[in-house]
Amino acid sequence: MAPKDDNFNLKWRAYIEFRTILKIQPVQIFSELQEILCMDYLSRSTVERWAARFRSGDADVTDLPRSGRPVSTTTSENIAIIESMVMEDKCITVNQLEQSMEISSRAIHTILTTELGYRSICGKWVPHELSENQRLARLNIAKKLLETYENCDSRRLTEIITGDETWVYYSKPYSKYKKRSCLRGDEQPAKIPRPDFRKPKIMHTIFFSSHGIVLQLPCESGKAVTATFFTEQVLPNLINNIEKY
Repeated sequence: MAPKDDNFNLKWRAYIEFRTILKIQPVQIFSELQEILCMDYLSRSTVERWAARFRSGDADVTDLPRSGRPVSTTTSENIAIIESMVMEDKCITVNQLEQSMEISSRAIHTILTTELGYRSICGKWVPHELSENQRLARLNIAKKLLETYENCDSRRLTEIITGDETWVYYSKPYSKYKKRSCLRGDEQPAKIPRPDFRKPKIMHTIFFSSHGIVLQLPCESGKAVTATFFTEQVLPNLINNIEKY
């Protein structure tokens, strides 16, 4: 293990500074320091704290002068570092900030809420995380539907019946506390795409119109949704339900 003297501390801090300028993540910097310098006394939280300090614009690799514990930990330097860490990871927790900053959770909470104006909001569930091309395709389809609506009898839209298949999973959803983000003012919470569950599930075929669900038909366990399934089970039930309207 390398000696823990002032010159050596300045060296690894300078290394963190240069790697941070190159936009290398603190996790990778910590791994590099462990491998190259064989440092078993430097914690990951220390690397994250110094990286956040350099990202905030403070290029000083020396310790700040102090004569004991400061009267207040709500300093401009701590505020800048915490803001930089939150901007990098919106889902960072108070416990993680506490370990990295080595100040109390109460002080961190004060900085987040009072000084920076952040609030903790749960993420918003969405069926899928759409790509830019998928969003554009949906926008174009919506525009075409609106054009069709303007050029025809609006009553015809209420007669449209559409359907799809969906998996219903027997699984526990994410805890809302694991998907909270620190947000300011009118910022929107992050979207959480549906996870790829690998647990027991059942396939449901659902058809609906503007009046509501027309048919909801579960697929028997062990059977696939095929053309035969649609022609022999889905379509007869769908036609029967349509005739009831």
